[in-house]
Parts: sequence; C-alpha cells; structure tokens
Amino acid sequence: MDWTLIGFLLLLGVLMYFFMIRPGKKQQQKQQEMMNSLAVGTRVMLSSGIYGTIRHLGEKQAVIEISPGVDLTILRAAIRQVITAEEEEFEYSDEAETDGPAPEMAAYEADLASAFAPEPEVDSQPETDNQAGESKDSSKSDEK
Repeated sequence: MDWTLIGFLLLLGVLMYFFMIRPGKKQQQKQQEMMNSLAVGTRVMLSSGIYGTIRHLGEKQAVIEISPGVDLTILRAAIRQVITAEEEEFEYSDEAETDGPAPEMAAYEADLASAFAPEPEVDSQPETDNQAGESKDSSKSDEK
C-alpha cells in the first residue's frame, strides 16, 4: 500500500471526526446540561413549538402549564430549549388580564344562549269538567 494513500485516509478520518462527530457530541452535552438545569417555574419550548411553564418535574416526565389552568404531561425529552425573558415575543403572566369576556364574546354568548333557550311548555292535558276527572270532550260525546 502506498504511504500517500494511508496518509490521505488518516487525514480523512481526522477531518470526519472534527466536522461530524465532535459537533454532535458538543450538541448532546449542551442538551444534557440544559436538561439538568430544568427547575419548576422555568419557561420552556417543546419540540412541537408549544411554550409553557414547568410545574412539576419527574425523572422521565414533566408537567407544564401552557396557559392558566391548562396542564400537559410530557416526556422530558420533548423539551427543546429554555426560554429567557429576552426571547419571549409576548408578555406572559399567570394572572388573568381581563375581568370578563371581551365585548364581542359577550354578544356571541348572548346570541348562543337565546338560540338554545328552552321553549315554554304547552299543557297537553285536556281540561276536566267535574270531580270524576272526565274531560269536557268525553262528556259532550255522551250527551249526543
């Protein structure tokens, strides 16, 4: 075998290590450090793009709150990154921002309530004439 071929293959192996294997190991180490730094109250983004706040952490699972009162149980591996305040596009708070529904929502709910309101009951029993409980219709038919 020619020494230049051996040198070329060796150089190719070293380049492959530095361009393929080493960056993958660094990325994996960075991800592991991020997973170890997770704590309750941390804002995170899932691999699906959903943002949430960690409420409970387990060994394999986590419970995140995606909006006030809405919790998801997820695998910890689904957490893609920790979100800092600078990375947040919208301001997030745990408190409700409004005291009631928006005006257009209130009108919609009123229309919906009137559309599905129960109709008044109609008395389907015939009126009775006497104490025996006979109806007016049956007493007229007896007289003829």
